[in-house]
Amino acid sequence: MQRKIKFTPTADNHYKALENSLSQAAVFQQVRKALGYLELDPHHPSLNTHEFTSLAGVHGEKVFEAYAQNNTPGADRIFWHYGPDEIKGKKRIPVITIVAITPHR
Repeated sequence: MQRKIKFTPTADNHYKALENSLSQAAVFQQVRKALGYLELDPHHPSLNTHEFTSLAGVHGEKVFEAYAQNNTPGADRIFWHYGPDEIKGKKRIPVITIVAITPHR
């Protein structure tokens, strides 16, 4: 099931900064690819998705960490949670909210 991706302001700012940085073009492509995998299958093997217990969503949602890069110093990570889903008439549209996109330290 394909999901809709939404960004928090923090995640959106980092995404736009990556998009507009020539020196980060390769990282941006990897982040975009990882977001595509999240839309289709949040537990895609290359994402190495796992619960991130040190963080919770605004309404107590479980937050997950997914890898945009592997085996790379300072590799970017994507923190996300399920919901809130959108309702259009009688149709429910599942949403994944991107909380943050950050380099791993």
